[in-house]
Amino acid sequence: MSQTASQRPKQVLVAVFALAVIAVVAFAFWRLTGDDSTRPLATGTSTSSTLTTTPAPTRTSTSATPGPTGSPTCEGPDTLFNVEGVEKQSLLPDCGVKPVTREQEKKSGLTLACGGSYPVILYKTTTSDAKTSICGTTSSGEKFRFVTQPTGGEVIDMPGSYEPQLDEFVGRKNGTTYSVQAYDGTLKVHKNGSVTQQKSSEWISLDNESDYD
Repeated sequence: MSQTASQRPKQVLVAVFALAVIAVVAFAFWRLTGDDSTRPLATGTSTSSTLTTTPAPTRTSTSATPGPTGSPTCEGPDTLFNVEGVEKQSLLPDCGVKPVTREQEKKSGLTLACGGSYPVILYKTTTSDAKTSICGTTSSGEKFRFVTQPTGGEVIDMPGSYEPQLDEFVGRKNGTTYSVQAYDGTLKVHKNGSVTQQKSSEWISLDNESDYD
């Protein structure tokens, strides 16, 4: 059956209306599913985890800071005695006097600074006419040498012994006996049947006693 002329315009209007509806729906769909790059950025708090880089801590140097002055190697007018009781392996030698080597010890004996086979200074005393050192193999004092030097004279190095009843260090050589009273540093010289005594002006022992007590 052929359509009438009045029906055709109606069909055209319906078709145009349908196309318009489809176009609107398609445009709305495109806006909803289009490229995300055209969307504005959200201003709310992001729920995505962000990797943050923490700066590495600054490395602190472990090198020790140098001290003001090293420990003294000899004992002079400005050197303090070890009266605090800090354990030491040896007393310091007097400044200007060096410990001897083993070769020097074999050749000419010890000095007031000890050394050689007797490197430990156990006791020192200065009297009116002499200086004396007691030189030990170790700080125990079980074996030692008695070394004394009269003012202006030669060093006398001799085997030493200890008299516990008198609290004295004793040495003997060439018919003369020398002894030091450990409790006050007095030097006694026994020669030709007579005894002379020299009071100490300064003495110190390895167990940290001194005439400054």
